[in-house]
Amino acid sequence: WALKPGSTKLLVNSLVGIKAKPGWLIVVAGHTDSTGDDKSNQVLSLKRAESVRDWMRDTGDVPESCFAVQGYGESRPVATNDTPEGRALNRRVEISLVPQANACKLPGNPHASSQDDGALKNEMEK
Repeated sequence: WALKPGSTKLLVNSLVGIKAKPGWLIVVAGHTDSTGDDKSNQVLSLKRAESVRDWMRDTGDVPESCFAVQGYGESRPVATNDTPEGRALNRRVEISLVPQANACKLPGNPHASSQDDGALKNEMEK
């Protein structure tokens, strides 16, 4: 599954935020529009999330154990599925950082900790 052109810049910005919060769990959630059947959309949303995780793992040197990957299919729309624009908004991947003490240790940071309550969330169309 290839990333959309333009996604790389968003992902690089996300990596900067992720690297600033070592030790946090990185939740990557994929979504689809309502086109197609539920089972296909579930698989597609998971593949989208896995593609983003794989890119971040390979490009950002973030261990796979730092990620939780989820596929929600069409179950969490952010816009109507009645228009092409709405469907495009629903086809996305969301990245969230969850404060979880020492959920993940990034290379070169053996004493990772989470002392911040904020969350980073970037949405990317896929």
